Amino acid sequence: MKTRVTQVDPKSPQLEVVQQACEVLRRGGLVAFPTDTLYALGANALDPAAIERVLTVKGRHHGKPLSVLVPSVEAGAALAASLPDGAQALMRAFWPGALTVVVRASAKIPSVLTAATGTVGLRMPAGAVAQALLAAFAGPIIGTSANKTGAADPADAKTVQKAIGGQIDLVLDGGRVALGVPSTVIDCTAEPARILREGAISRTALQGKIALA
Repeated sequence: MKTRVTQVDPKSPQLEVVQQACEVLRRGGLVAFPTDTLYALGANALDPAAIERVLTVKGRHHGKPLSVLVPSVEAGAALAASLPDGAQALMRAFWPGALTVVVRASAKIPSVLTAATGTVGLRMPAGAVAQALLAAFAGPIIGTSANKTGAADPADAKTVQKAIGGQIDLVLDGGRVALGVPSTVIDCTAEPARILREGAISRTALQGKIALA
């Protein structure tokens, strides 16, 4: 397939470009777009067929869950079976931003996305393009990195094209992202919370908000 590349203003995304991306997502397509951390490989997080496409493109096995981007704390809470006080505190302290919070998943989340773990990683990203897309789509969007599993972090559209061009529908090219490193991932399904991946937000910063294992 041919991947369409569309330029998008990283600070003030054009409405028509955002709507174009939403149309692709609504029909089960895949869109790579810039967030604050890296380029994300976006798909409708409630569409099992679209989720399967993401796994295929990334070359990722079904035993590893995918993270989800949401537009607000409230939207994240709606995807959680329960939201511990610690998780809420982290969301309010670090969202929008580079923190993925793992919680128990609501029944509305397809098991293929959670890899049958019963948990889901949620993040409200910073960055105008990601926020505009989430607001316009009005639903959760997969937020895994737009690359092959284990490949170089996709900090710009050129890297995305080199890795998965020809396998996805659309790339929104907003230039190089602000951070260029992955989000920090923290598991809040048990106490004390546990850092699964230390990324853009340090352990020290998190310790000021929650007890850590």
